[in-house]
Amino acid sequence: MIDTGNFKTMIGGFLAVVDEIDLLEHLDRCTFGLGFDQFAMGHHVDLTGPPQDAIRLTNYDPAWIEQSLGERYFVQDPIHLASTRTAMGFLWSDVPAMIGMTSRHERILKAAQAYGLCVGYTVPVHVPGEYRGSCSFGARSLEKLAANALPIANLVGAYAFEAARRIMRAKMPGPLRAPALPELTDRQRDALVLIARGKGDPEIGALLGISPATAHEHVENVRRAYGNAQRPLLIARALFDGQISYTDVFGR
Repeated sequence: MIDTGNFKTMIGGFLAVVDEIDLLEHLDRCTFGLGFDQFAMGHHVDLTGPPQDAIRLTNYDPAWIEQSLGERYFVQDPIHLASTRTAMGFLWSDVPAMIGMTSRHERILKAAQAYGLCVGYTVPVHVPGEYRGSCSFGARSLEKLAANALPIANLVGAYAFEAARRIMRAKMPGPLRAPALPELTDRQRDALVLIARGKGDPEIGALLGISPATAHEHVENVRRAYGNAQRPLLIARALFDGQISYTDVFGR
């Protein structure tokens, strides 16, 4: 059982770390404190040539990392795929019920077992406008797992990833930092949703009960807020950064 004092130490440590070395060491301690042996935290990107702003921290066996990169396991990683299907942590044993397992997926999971990654728990990380990511904890078995390890693992994964994002943002040069989210009025956001639904300015005006000219003005203001983006790019950007959701677009 992880007591309150240890829990506070775990979370407080992520608030205090200042660089990747501090973060890796603290995440390593937390991993063992939970009862796991290994961890991997990062964005789901091409690991053979990751983007400059991608997060990746792990204590996995270097031989497993080399094999994974050589075989490009990250392209069809079943754990990564399962993490896109939920907003909460999951045991690796639950993955077959979450995705349509292929023979490739089964080979990847089997290959990982040779490196002590037999069982585990993964915490998905979905931040609008950023690469998908996750924080995974692995072990040969769950025998050493603390009684309350899994709910605490959710918090450890979230705090660890946020610490990594903070450290990464501080390192990035100004032009590569995430742009500020455009501030839209309620009317502009309504217009943006209708743009995403394929409506033209006259239809937007009719649906919002305003003139076509006013609707056009709202649309142009939204475009200007996004750097004069054309409609296809505007929709992609707005969905990517969470300004609107797929539910807004496809909902009634």
